[in-house]
Amino acid sequence: MAAVLLLLLAFFGYLLLRKYSAYKDTIHADAELIVKVDADQLYCDLAMDYLSNLSYYRSKKASSIESGLNIPSQIFVYTVKSKSAHTYFCTMPVADSLLLKSFVKQRLGITTLKNEGQYVSGRSTNGRLTIVFNAHTFALGYAFNRENVQDVLTDLLNKRNLLSDKDQKIVRLKAIKSHLAYVLGNYTGTGDFKDGQLHVEGDFSLNGFTVNGNSFSHRVFDKDAIVKTWLNVKPSLNKSFGRIKVKDYEIYPDSLLKYCNGYFDIEMVNPVNQVDTVITYEYNDDFEKEETLTPRVVKVPGVNGVIAGNVTGLLNYLTRTKIINNNRVNKELFPLYKFYAKDNQTGMLLSTDQQAVTSQLTESTPYFFYLDVDFDKLKSQGQFPLFEKYIRQLNRLVVKAKSGVVEKVERTEHDPRNHFEIDLYFKRKDVNALGQLR
Repeated sequence: MAAVLLLLLAFFGYLLLRKYSAYKDTIHADAELIVKVDADQLYCDLAMDYLSNLSYYRSKKASSIESGLNIPSQIFVYTVKSKSAHTYFCTMPVADSLLLKSFVKQRLGITTLKNEGQYVSGRSTNGRLTIVFNAHTFALGYAFNRENVQDVLTDLLNKRNLLSDKDQKIVRLKAIKSHLAYVLGNYTGTGDFKDGQLHVEGDFSLNGFTVNGNSFSHRVFDKDAIVKTWLNVKPSLNKSFGRIKVKDYEIYPDSLLKYCNGYFDIEMVNPVNQVDTVITYEYNDDFEKEETLTPRVVKVPGVNGVIAGNVTGLLNYLTRTKIINNNRVNKELFPLYKFYAKDNQTGMLLSTDQQAVTSQLTESTPYFFYLDVDFDKLKSQGQFPLFEKYIRQLNRLVVKAKSGVVEKVERTEHDPRNHFEIDLYFKRKDVNALGQLR
């Protein structure tokens, strides 16, 4: 009994040491948004789930990945102030440099590695992923907008300009006991993989937009709606938006938004028929090639969207800018389906169904944003075959956001903020959600 107790104490001591080490010399001092993944907790929960669902896991083909990395107790992914908010950084300890080189080439698609003397560097062909590593540390930067991240990666590799584990951001992350956690300024959030469900929630700021009140309304959606979403916010008075250029067309959000009252919604219903035109070429009796237009009926997703506001002014503006021609969205802007626009009494209706009529009824809600996707119904439509392989294990997605007042960390004043919740439901209700992502 004493030997078992000693083993347990040694094991928990080892876990505590791993956790302590994971927070030291890991995150850049200029980090803003920091996302923490509690790897040890995930391993433990997956191990328990494996023992409870042996038949499920044994039926899956497991493929081991030798990365050459020593996965730490806590993994951190973050942005930094000096770079775009769409650029992310991460570091991990190196266990085997040779295995790591093979992993980088085969799994990360970086085929050319450059020896920089004290370290090795490489970049993906699309220029978004940059990696550096030496015998002890591996650091990566992923930039969706492609920017130079070498300075930050060099700091991480050389253990310069790093965040102290006594910093308030780190202290707050340490206090959160969830699989996932994030801090951004005074905002925090958590995420947990449960049986059949991934649940994420947290606080956030709507930069440039204002949420008025705690009670809202939305139109009553079609009873067969597969996807339904609404948003009820307004731009801040001092916020301006730059132009958006799509091909040869320019959209000025400031001009567009003055005709809107802050509410819009979208629903996807059963597919509808649209008449498409197929262009073929045939030779006439004089052996001259002539164009032949053949109409055909095609099924497209049934999509209805309502934008509330000054409909006459909105339609006139969109017509003047040639975004809408003859009450139809310009096909050069959206060539996939025909979208028709018309006055729907409560707002401007955009629909793939020329004869669409939506409900004029509304109902109250505490959420200024809401999204509900039924993946089973979506798959049954067969409208998105390329997308279906990614949602094979999913059942439903629900995202909702509401406004509220939460005390600041300093407890000296009140800070208006918004709260969101995301629930992603999986096919199997008895198997951990992370296990079903494999």
